[in-house]
Amino acid sequence: MPLTMDLEQANGATTAFYTLHGCDGDISMAISRVLELKEQNKNLAWRDMLGEHPSVVSRLEEQGISNPFELKDLTWDDSMILFTCSTHLDEDGKPLPIGERLTRERFGRFPWSNGSIIDYLIEFLRPNSNLANSNDSFERILKLLKKLYSFNNENDFEVARYVNGDGGMNILGFLSFEEVMELRKLMTGRNWSVASDEPLDGGIRDAIKHLIAMLKSAERRDSGIMHRAHT
Repeated sequence: MPLTMDLEQANGATTAFYTLHGCDGDISMAISRVLELKEQNKNLAWRDMLGEHPSVVSRLEEQGISNPFELKDLTWDDSMILFTCSTHLDEDGKPLPIGERLTRERFGRFPWSNGSIIDYLIEFLRPNSNLANSNDSFERILKLLKKLYSFNNENDFEVARYVNGDGGMNILGFLSFEEVMELRKLMTGRNWSVASDEPLDGGIRDAIKHLIAMLKSAERRDSGIMHRAHT
């Protein structure tokens, strides 16, 4: 028998806190492609990437980096490079949070297992067997969720590469603006159903409601999203 869901008691009941920041997902992907290269190939690829994305050069210079074109001169680890170079900033120059305060709290601490809404959706979403040809759309939903939750590179989402960085930086994944719009449209459709063994009564529908609210918030800002875990 599923447990009755009570998100009002979620704060403090889980082991981690999750946030979404606005980011340029295309820049995030470009940086990630460079960072996963072998050392002998990184610096040239980094210079090429900066040539295509001058906003990253400006961001690094604003952070006091005198020669942004030399990747080997950066003292940050991969997680900090990715976060600093691709997140959107608010009017105070701080990383831009996505969503209203209450929605952020409910997204950030889900009352199940490790507290992750995304993990819960991956575990207990199922394709809609009553809808013809729903499998392709459902598989796309899962791929986008996994990219957001356990990002490694564009073809392998099994192992997160950007965790346990300096200062406890844990980047679980990111989506581009186009992927944000795609996921929101897929989640608001009828391509999914709920696993019969879902542990929280109404959990999937509540999780989807909060995720969609966050995705809509990102869309209003024409922004991609970066997913972080705070332990």
